[in-house]
Amino acid sequence: MKKIKFLILLCAATTVFGDEVVYTKTGKKVVLKENFTWQYAPEPKVDPSKKSNSVRSILKAEDQTSLIKSKSGVYSVFYNSTLWTSVTENHEFAEFHFVNQARTGNAMVIYEGLEIPLESFPELVLLNVVKTDPDARIVNIEDCSVNGVPGKIVTYTAQIKGLRFIFYSFLASGNFGSIQFSTFTLESQFEKEKANFEKVISGFVLNRGL
Repeated sequence: MKKIKFLILLCAATTVFGDEVVYTKTGKKVVLKENFTWQYAPEPKVDPSKKSNSVRSILKAEDQTSLIKSKSGVYSVFYNSTLWTSVTENHEFAEFHFVNQARTGNAMVIYEGLEIPLESFPELVLLNVVKTDPDARIVNIEDCSVNGVPGKIVTYTAQIKGLRFIFYSFLASGNFGSIQFSTFTLESQFEKEKANFEKVISGFVLNRGL
């Protein structure tokens, strides 16, 4: 056991039997004990024969029939135009921007031609956010695949202009470059929007033939 000395521990956690589970800025799970000590949470043991089933697969829905292709030709996004509107204004970083019909949620796709180590990707995203909000923190990191593209769903929270937002982002990287498909809304709306966020993310398709 070790004394708590690091302010980078992120206090966004769930209490279980008096202990508190938090995440570091790199997404490592830490257990805070009632006696003011801490330890890294043990890594779950995975049966090798079942390891392939540990990664959740997210697939495009049949009603996502509207299509936008990236200028690079590397990827496309299928979406349901009755639920999401493609916004055409130019963004400094995002190639695509979607707004839901209720205007309570946003989705943006950022593409870079450079490959980023996937394990470091969440931390790099957070480092950029911390420039705006030093208290930004990762809430959860989940391994997944979207239409066969392996990546991570990273949930993090940050304050912008006095408002607390939650971001739900799919990160993927490989020889095609790197993708950050981020959805976000106010913290109070997140649970209502989460399923719709995952659905719009499910429209991401890598154009493997190119």
